[in-house]
Formats: sequence, C-alpha cells, structure tokens
Amino acid sequence: MPEKEYNLPFNKGVAFLISTIQKTKKTRLEILTAILPYLLLAAVFIIFSILIPPFSRIRNITGILTISTVFLLVAAGETFPIMMGSIDLSVGSMLSSSSIMAAFLFPNGGPWMIILGIVFGLLSGLLNGSLIVLLKLPSFIITLAMMFIFKGIATGLTDGYNIAIRNRDFSWISTGQLIPGLPNVILWGFIIFFIFVYISKNTKVGMYIKAIGSNEDSLKKMGINVNKYRIIAFGFSGLLNGFACILLSSYLGMAPARLGDKYLFNTLIAVVVGGTSIMGGSGGLIKTLLGVLLIGMFDNGMNLLGVGSNVQDITKGILLVLAISLVIFSQKRGKILLTK
Repeated sequence: MPEKEYNLPFNKGVAFLISTIQKTKKTRLEILTAILPYLLLAAVFIIFSILIPPFSRIRNITGILTISTVFLLVAAGETFPIMMGSIDLSVGSMLSSSSIMAAFLFPNGGPWMIILGIVFGLLSGLLNGSLIVLLKLPSFIITLAMMFIFKGIATGLTDGYNIAIRNRDFSWISTGQLIPGLPNVILWGFIIFFIFVYISKNTKVGMYIKAIGSNEDSLKKMGINVNKYRIIAFGFSGLLNGFACILLSSYLGMAPARLGDKYLFNTLIAVVVGGTSIMGGSGGLIKTLLGVLLIGMFDNGMNLLGVGSNVQDITKGILLVLAISLVIFSQKRGKILLTK
C-alpha cells in the first residue's frame, strides 16, 4: 500500500526533527568544518590579491561572477540530492543535452528554445528521480547511467559539434545589462538562485528534502511520502540545470555539445567544500554559494598566475578528498554509502 502522508503541523513535525538534530552539541571539529569555507574564501581572496593586484579589481570580480553564475545554478541543483545523501552524476551531461535538444529544434534561439531548454532539464531530473524510486537502485548507479545517455543524445544529434545561435535578442538574455556594469547572466542567475534558497529554507518541500538526509526512517514513521520528495529533489536539480543551459547558451552564442562535462567535477567540489555533507542531512544552498565563489576565485587566480590546468585539477582533487575526509571525521562516520 502507498504511504499515507498526513497533514502534520509543520512546526511540530519535520521542523522539530531538524531542530533537535541541530541542537546536538557540536564538537570542535564540527565547528571547524562549519567555518572552514568562510576561512578558505577569505584566505584565497587575500592571497591572490597580494600576489596579483588586478585580482581584487571590480572588473575582475565581475568576470569571476559572470563565469561562476552558470556553475552556481548547476551546483545549487546538485545540492538538493546531496542533502538527502544521494548524488546526481548526470548534471554536466544533462546541461549539454538540454541545450543541444532545445537548439536542435530552434537553432535561432527565441522563446521556444528557452521554454524547451528549461522543460528538458526539468523532465531529465524527474526521470532520474523516478528511476531511482521505481528501480530501487542507488542514485550513483542511475545517474551514472543517465550521464552516458545524456552525453550520447548531445553528441548523437550534433556529431560532437556545437550548434551556433545567432540571435541578438537571445544573446541579450545573458550579455545585456539591465543594470549598468552588471551582465544580465549574473542578475538572472542570482535571482533564480535566491528563489530556490527561499524554497529550501522556508517551504515544506525544502525542509523535507533536507530531513530525508538527517533521518529518513523518522519521516517514514511520521507518514511522509519520502519517495515523492526524493523525485522532487532530482526535479529541482534538473530544473536548475535547465535554467543554467539557457544562460550558458545565451552567453556563448551556441549550444555546447561537450562543455557540460567539466561542470560535474567542479560542482561536486563546490558543494562539498562549501560545507554540505555528502552523507546528507546538513548544508544548503548558501554553503554551495561559498563553494562556487571559492572555486571561481581559485580558477581565476591560478589562470592569472599562469598555472596549468593539470596542476589546477590535481589541487582540486586533493581539496575534494580533504573536504570529504573532514566531514567524515567530524560526523564520526566510517564510510560513505550512496544508497539513497
């Protein structure tokens, strides 16, 4: 029989569960884990500002935000499954496939491409969540398989080539400036991002998603349909990916067939280094914002110093391992189980 979802008073239900978890006495290591992203962000900014004086100029900061905005939306989408203790490995390929499918049907851009890009992203995310629930397989397995499927769709439609979009109105979505000096890609990206911040912090859906990662069994005992919110979380991931694909295509003037591949690695680093536990139950979108800014400044500073991409990748890999290790030790867990 399907689980019955009772209309429990929100403040006495999940809110109580989460508040109980949050009131647990924190160890020094847990406190360090919480403030570390802020310390790293400040340290990176200060170090690069000293080494490279132009780094801290407004023009360069605007450039970092411009490049990081699409990355922020993809990372924000990834945060929802990770807060549940799940993972979405398909985000990069989903970004490419959504933009390619929309541009393939409407290569001149326009309203229909915008709508289809967002819808394709949403449907892809819902498909991921539905398969995980129906097949009862780990999110790692399902989204890894979907990563290859989405990649195959993008390259199959274009033979691996990008689709050029020559439309000034479409390009204006990202490159125009409603606010002088501020590219539209930053404006739209942060508006969308903070809408989802509100959803994650102030709605039943957002609180349930985070609570699944904290104590899924307790939610089930309360009569909450956990599977429904698991699908919604992956739907949010796909929806934010859809918004990202439109902003990226508009900014580049093309639908990229392969560019989305690089987003997965950076996204996982940003979410984890920002402070969202890969085991679920802690963190959130604001922490992901910290991680995105950290990675954006790191990439920019290393490029200005002339450091090769291979060294940057090695450094990021080490940073990812250290961040995950710190979370494991701080929560006194022995291993990561991506089984949700």
